[in-house]
Amino acid sequence: MDDLKVSVIVPVYNVERYLDRCVGSIVGQTYKNLEIILVDDGSPDQCPEMCDAWGQKDARIKVIHKKNGGLGDARNAGLDVATGNLIGFIDSDDWCESTMFERMVATYREYRTSIVVCDVWVDWENGWPSEKKCFGEGSVSWNRIEAAEAFCGEGLPAWMCNKLFERQLWNGVRFTSQLYEDIPVMRRFLTSVNGISFTRTLEYHYIQHQNSIVNSSMQEKHLTLLSEMLKNFEFSKKISEKGVVEARKAVVWEAYYLLYKMIVQGVLVEKQGEMIGIIKEYWDAKNKPKFSNALDLLIAERIASGRRFRYLIGMHNFLQKLYFRLKKKKS
Repeated sequence: MDDLKVSVIVPVYNVERYLDRCVGSIVGQTYKNLEIILVDDGSPDQCPEMCDAWGQKDARIKVIHKKNGGLGDARNAGLDVATGNLIGFIDSDDWCESTMFERMVATYREYRTSIVVCDVWVDWENGWPSEKKCFGEGSVSWNRIEAAEAFCGEGLPAWMCNKLFERQLWNGVRFTSQLYEDIPVMRRFLTSVNGISFTRTLEYHYIQHQNSIVNSSMQEKHLTLLSEMLKNFEFSKKISEKGVVEARKAVVWEAYYLLYKMIVQGVLVEKQGEMIGIIKEYWDAKNKPKFSNALDLLIAERIASGRRFRYLIGMHNFLQKLYFRLKKKKS
């Protein structure tokens, strides 16, 4: 049954290399009752013409042309005209499996939760093997408290693109123009949703682009992310003790990541003391964050206890560069 209409909002900006693959993957869905909204956010390349061409090919496609306003503003423009019972988002440099919306709608029919989540392939543009990002920890659904606890930690990212939302959630809710605009939206949703369910299938392909920029701009973005995680920590106090534990670990991990990058890249030196202070304040020896390796954990423990650690970061950076050099040769 295709009686539930799904509005799929696709913000488009400077992605002519990827756009046809993205839109083609949506048009080719096995679930047919789609409203596909392409929002040209003032793209300077051939994307406006490409969007119009797709609009001529498929009657389900609506095209909006607007001045550049950023990702959140483009998504808002799509939300303003969406008429579907359910709302989804796809980033225009990504793509999805042909079964994505069929399986998400089927999961919605079975559990009737406010949000449905599918698993994600992270596809590396440089040719490295794809990585799986799976959610739900083996469960088919979570209640609101379980979902909020996972969101406060690392178990439920705020990504919009692997989720399907009931339309009524968006009444009076829109994205801001800030970076990581999806986090405050999810935080607000998790005060009212009846739960979240999971397809437990890999349906969305997130393209991880190679980023060789080494300057302060990337770390400034992560400072915004850290700010949102600190807000999540305050939010977690209204959820449960487990939520507080998970939020505390997420804050420590992000502060550590920022401090590490600041030191090895020699940027935002004036912020390093602040990061050290946050790690010390939020560190919980009984509930440590999950680091990718033992050396990261050792460094974080030394920071939290006020011991010397910078020489270990230098060693870590050398080993990491060596690892990626060898990995690149193998690929």
